[in-house]
Amino acid sequence: MYKILIPVDGSASSEKAARHVAALAKMVGALEAHLLYVHPEVGAWEVKRFLSESEIDALVAGQAEEAMRAAGAVLEAAGIRHERHSAVGEVAQTIAETAAACGCDQIVMGARGMGLLADLLLGSVSTKVLHLVAVPVTLVK
Repeated sequence: MYKILIPVDGSASSEKAARHVAALAKMVGALEAHLLYVHPEVGAWEVKRFLSESEIDALVAGQAEEAMRAAGAVLEAAGIRHERHSAVGEVAQTIAETAAACGCDQIVMGARGMGLLADLLLGSVSTKVLHLVAVPVTLVK
């Protein structure tokens, strides 16, 4: 079965990526999708001073659920079987590792996410993903 990874961050671009996958499913037939939310490592001492690890984990889990809500609803409405994953780490590297671990044949992701300023300063996550993976990457505007 053809497997597609959809990295999500709760942005409109993430939902558009899920809609694109739903349209692909109509053309190619059955496929399996993997939604992935990646939260950057929480290392700021200011945060860790006031929150325990379990409280940080709960906050990240809540953000992951929120970020996957719209894209998951699109996939469910289209009848596409999917799994939800969340992780903490460097975003592009984690996307590449998850795509490999899940045996994904393609990555479909929004061209712009929530990190516009970071994209300008550090280079976009999508550009980094392109350099890290061996599977096709589709950017959805």
